[in-house]
Amino acid sequence: MWTGRPVEELPSPAFTVDLDTAKRNAEKMRDRCKALGVVLRPHMKTHKTLEGGSLVTGGTLRKIVVSTLAEGRFFADGGFDDILYAYPLPFDKVEECAALAERLDAFHVLVDSHAALSLLKKRPLSHGKRWKVWLKIDCENHRAGLRHSDPTALELAKAIAEGATELAGIYAHCGNSYSCHGASEIQSVARTTTALTLKFMDQNGRSRRSFPRDQP
Repeated sequence: MWTGRPVEELPSPAFTVDLDTAKRNAEKMRDRCKALGVVLRPHMKTHKTLEGGSLVTGGTLRKIVVSTLAEGRFFADGGFDDILYAYPLPFDKVEECAALAERLDAFHVLVDSHAALSLLKKRPLSHGKRWKVWLKIDCENHRAGLRHSDPTALELAKAIAEGATELAGIYAHCGNSYSCHGASEIQSVARTTTALTLKFMDQNGRSRRSFPRDQP
């Protein structure tokens, strides 16, 4: 009922979107990632809307990131597929994750411990599916994940790639950029995170081409 009405007439609080600008920004981001040779995997946790998800994925409804299983189910119900649950696997949510993994073409989970991985390996998926698992590493963010320099991180990556699980990617979060002031500080954090992630991927002579180049 409020579509097309002047902003001044909207009830408060209200959330408004300049659709042309949003479409232009989303297209710019997709083009930028394509030029870099990486795949964009946009996060849904801010807008939490099917419309926003369709816009940022260019209408493919694939390759998105969510922060909660409620978000995962919401977007799955809305026709989205290839969803990454980007939160270290809660030990009591394995069955909920399995339901989505068996339902969708691709549902990814995130781990940062051998204990979490063990729970996945003890719960095989139906129809011969394998768990798609991302390893969370800490690139000086100090929030979650194994430190990029911790030998345990590389051991866990190798363990993920065996048996009923597959290594779908390496996940690093630039949460330490939240306290930055200005573009130069943010870019510095991004460069550091990128360098440390690539360094981790190159450990023990492993080519970084062996790891997926999916970029959340």
